[in-house]
Amino acid sequence: MNGRVAVVTGAGGGIGREIALALSRRGVQVACADVRREGAEETARLVRSTGGVLASTHVVDVSSAEQVRGLADAVVAEHGACHVLVNNAGVTSAGSFEKETLEDIHWIMDINVWGVVHGCHAFLPVLRQQDEAHIVNMASMVGLLGLPHNAVYAMTKGAVRSFSEALRGELVGSPIGLTTVFPGAHRTGITESARGSQRALLQDMGRHRMASVMMRSPAKLAEQVVTAIEKDRARVVAGVDARVLDVWSRMAPGRTGPLGRITGRAERG
Repeated sequence: MNGRVAVVTGAGGGIGREIALALSRRGVQVACADVRREGAEETARLVRSTGGVLASTHVVDVSSAEQVRGLADAVVAEHGACHVLVNNAGVTSAGSFEKETLEDIHWIMDINVWGVVHGCHAFLPVLRQQDEAHIVNMASMVGLLGLPHNAVYAMTKGAVRSFSEALRGELVGSPIGLTTVFPGAHRTGITESARGSQRALLQDMGRHRMASVMMRSPAKLAEQVVTAIEKDRARVVAGVDARVLDVWSRMAPGRTGPLGRITGRAERG
């Protein structure tokens, strides 16, 4: 990994920041991309402090194909190459599907699905020029089993899962690997921008003093992701909750009624 170049979207905090730091500790140069300049700049500063490796800052909205193409050009211009692409940028929503607005559905689709597609489409020509390269696409435990009252978020992460599995198959025989990541509940800050009828509940959970106990630190997940890159693993399922949903999806596929009764209580208040 030493001397390689990685691009991490959503690098301004949470899982993206921890992945950037984990890569930098292995001597990887990191292009820190985020829609928030201050977050990306802070991550780049932290990357440089881990060992003096080169880090750059890029303000990018991944829902824009033009901006992501510009990111690919900027990274090659500044770093000379790209060996690792981490499509981490994402947003969330929670609540009844019937109460979702079409505006919010397009918003989450544009970032969670099109952001991944834009990243892969823009960077694959660059990755193919390398002797070895890797893509990481961030899904979620709800990409393993669609959780009731998370229908739109589950739709986006299920799409990431299917797309990533198909693309990994297409890349067989090439020097490019691909890992799909399915995290459970981690402290990431994603709830702050949440939408949907239960957004206030999500935000309160993220701010609760017990969040540090109920949600795992993203630092361990970041190490798992970097190990998966090194070993070309197809997937990372991180956390007890994610592993439970993985087993549930295999043992009782499609049977989400019991979960719907539980989440429905929260929806009714």
